[in-house]
Amino acid sequence: MLLPSENEYIIIGDVHGCIDELKSLLQKQGFSINPQGLLQITPENEHKSIILLGDFVDKGSHEKIKETIEFIHKNYQHLNNQRKRFYLIEGNHEDMVYRYITNDPTLVITPKSLANKEKYYNTVALLEETPHLHKLFLELYEVTDVWYKYVHDENFSVTFTHAPSEEKYLSKNTTEARKKMIKCVSRSKNPLMPLDELIPYIHQEAKENEHYHIFGHLSQENIRQYKNKICIDTSAIYGADLSCVIVKGNQLSFDSVPFENKQKKGSQSYNKLFDF
Repeated sequence: MLLPSENEYIIIGDVHGCIDELKSLLQKQGFSINPQGLLQITPENEHKSIILLGDFVDKGSHEKIKETIEFIHKNYQHLNNQRKRFYLIEGNHEDMVYRYITNDPTLVITPKSLANKEKYYNTVALLEETPHLHKLFLELYEVTDVWYKYVHDENFSVTFTHAPSEEKYLSKNTTEARKKMIKCVSRSKNPLMPLDELIPYIHQEAKENEHYHIFGHLSQENIRQYKNKICIDTSAIYGADLSCVIVKGNQLSFDSVPFENKQKKGSQSYNKLFDF
């Protein structure tokens, strides 16, 4: 999906129920939030659009995941009332939660998959016991896209996906390409393999140009960049930062807010990307 080139874009990494940090980051980018939880459009920010890079659910507490779903849902409707200002990219967690709550026949239920459901996809239980949230999540899922692309000119563009897929899949709409842009090879199944060996195509395909590929999915201690490949999942739910990249014209800038300790943080053993 091509994005209008005249807008400024605030692209936010994996939220995972960190609603307080999401609000703080948006306020830092010039949005105020009214008592009803709506982001306010002003002459100062009306040119700005928001993109969530996927994985806004799971890992956080049920209370914070509930707040996250409700906040995103009401603001998706509010900000897009007159023109599109809020975009959602599908992450692997939205994909798996959707498959569980819709009883996807291709999802094989085994003792291991049930354990994974409880461990990695805790939003499922919340949605199963809360019909209101179940409805809101399905409505959000239906408006997600797998990729977006911003083109300023022939020398500067940015492609956004949740996962760091190979270039041959970027901006394609085949079934295989969509899967690759949502999730790459599992780290949990290859815990001892360095990321740079597990997904070598990311650094092998990196180029010294300004046609960027920005993604999340791979929780890191900080923003990781190698040439035109940039990961902005900075592990908010693990007690680090929630980060964003701002695209304005043909310029990139970065910002972040720290974890606010308003819910229990998770634990994470970091497997660093671009560790060379």
